[in-house]
Amino acid sequence: MILLIFVLLMALASALATREKKLEAFEDGTATRLVEAMQEAYPDAPADEYYKELVRALEARKQVEEIGESGAQENLVEDAGIGREAREAAEQAGADDPAEFARNAIEKARAGKKGEWPPFFSLSEAGGYYFESGKATLRPDFERKLRSSIIPALKKNIEEYGVDVVEVIGHTDEVPMVGQSNLDQTLIRASANLLPTEALRSTDNAGLAIARAVAVVKILRADTRLSGVTILPLSGAQMIVPVDKVADGTANTSDQLRRRIEIRLRRSTEQVQPAN
Repeated sequence: MILLIFVLLMALASALATREKKLEAFEDGTATRLVEAMQEAYPDAPADEYYKELVRALEARKQVEEIGESGAQENLVEDAGIGREAREAAEQAGADDPAEFARNAIEKARAGKKGEWPPFFSLSEAGGYYFESGKATLRPDFERKLRSSIIPALKKNIEEYGVDVVEVIGHTDEVPMVGQSNLDQTLIRASANLLPTEALRSTDNAGLAIARAVAVVKILRADTRLSGVTILPLSGAQMIVPVDKVADGTANTSDQLRRRIEIRLRRSTEQVQPAN
């Protein structure tokens, strides 16, 4: 009986070459009887792809019968809309295979992220990330940590959260600085790697913060693991106390926690024009 059912099933698969014939088979009960007979005779049988297709079709048919034709049509329209949105998102992301793109997105959602926004990285002197005192020059251990641990972690989060912008923000404490600044003449050229970081000099914390951000940006931009990502240097000066608190101007002593580089990840954005 098992062999007979199997032969009949294969014959059906061959005969139902068109969508119309498949629908007719579902309509007159042929497919239903074959699948049910095979399931009863051999419940543990490994199903081929066509067998799976028949089962899925029968399940869909039962659903239509339960919710009615109008309800089924509404579901189909809604599902089609979701599919179209997934395809458009895949195209915008540059994915070659929209189905694979959607599956990856579903897997990430099932894995469960802690939040929609990616985490940020804080690299402070208190955590062992040092610059030369009063300068933007990274110490060798800082540069080594960037290459060995920070960049791989950035790459992982960039891929997981689908971001394309990396912001590198320099922060300092409130201890005043003295000296002569040359950042107006050197900062952009140093950021483009046309000048060494050691050439940057600042007379204030705002300038020192952006110079240090540029020093880190140069390392990140030069690493092929972060290719295709926009990397921006920014300055928080002495204005922001960890985490996300505005300074009140009373802390004029050295603070290793505040002397830090923060790296934040986000998606590129469109500018919003204010209403007149």
